[in-house]
Amino acid sequence: MKKNMKSNLCSRWCSLMALVLVLTLGLLAGCGKSQEAAPVKQGQAASGQLVVTTYGGKYDEVFMKDVVQPFEAANPGVKIKLAPYTGVAKLAQGGGEQIDIVSLDDFDIVELGNKGLLSELQQKDFSTWEQLYPQTFLKSDDGKVIGLADQFGSWGIAYNPKEMAKPDSWNVFWDPGMKGKVAMMSQWIPDIILTAKARQATYENMDPVWQAVKEVTPNVVQYYSSFSEPEALFGSGAVQAASYFNGRVIAMKEAGKPVDFTIPKEGGVLIRATKGILASSKNQELSRKFVDFCMNPEVQVNFAKDMYYGPTNREAKLEPALAGKGVVYGKEAIDALITPDWNKLLQQRKDWLIKWVEATSR
Repeated sequence: MKKNMKSNLCSRWCSLMALVLVLTLGLLAGCGKSQEAAPVKQGQAASGQLVVTTYGGKYDEVFMKDVVQPFEAANPGVKIKLAPYTGVAKLAQGGGEQIDIVSLDDFDIVELGNKGLLSELQQKDFSTWEQLYPQTFLKSDDGKVIGLADQFGSWGIAYNPKEMAKPDSWNVFWDPGMKGKVAMMSQWIPDIILTAKARQATYENMDPVWQAVKEVTPNVVQYYSSFSEPEALFGSGAVQAASYFNGRVIAMKEAGKPVDFTIPKEGGVLIRATKGILASSKNQELSRKFVDFCMNPEVQVNFAKDMYYGPTNREAKLEPALAGKGVVYGKEAIDALITPDWNKLLQQRKDWLIKWVEATSR
């Protein structure tokens, strides 16, 4: 009997030790899992810091007010840090180590994507995906979505209505009476595209464009390189007409400056301010959450009210008074603008810019 008791005690002790071992291993495994970063899903709380490049000036003020601060309020553990505009050349040379999200024009996003520097964006990660206009999606040459436009603008003609009649054609810049009264963007593909339209050139034969650029140069008081420069030029009366953005013109007009905007008969170019996530970012999930927030209808409506650039989400509804100011809004207005095939045009970009420099040499 003693032998049986001893055997039973030994058996119970072994069972108890086995149970302790199983519980211990389970606890250790649970601790290990709790230290892993859980994926950030839409609607869940997030934490961390994101670095987002922006365009500077008034844009940063509006972006902070209408996008950053609401996002941080909805995600108390998150901090968004704005960084200066960073171009393709610097990013391609490793200048994006501390950056998560880039704000760039559509052609720069496409170029970065083709260099393999941007993450692919997929529908499953975005709650707004099906609400977006087709022109919102920027694709690399292999068909992957690598950027989402969060604002639509148009590129056309800004003019002083007190000094000249509303122009109906891009050819106004070549008018003999406009000598010394014109500003155009330096090395800017949308200007080249509209000049090709005005001179009925083809992308296979751009010679008429370079001749036209050579002819317009005497009329140009400044080939500007900063998007803010035309504001000062119109403010001082130095120019009567310029190639420019609709949104900035509306803002100047609202501020009481003598300037207006028109799309010439040759058409306007759709300008897409776009967000892309650097492939090198260590905050991929949180970055997608922020980009998705930028596509939110309410966010885009507020941005349009303050900055006059149109929404890329079909669910964003603008008041008639705001839309009537010339904001790019709605399918009809968007489809009427030229949407360049940047994957095709970027193959010619280097040659075009060389020819442009040669033609503008005085």
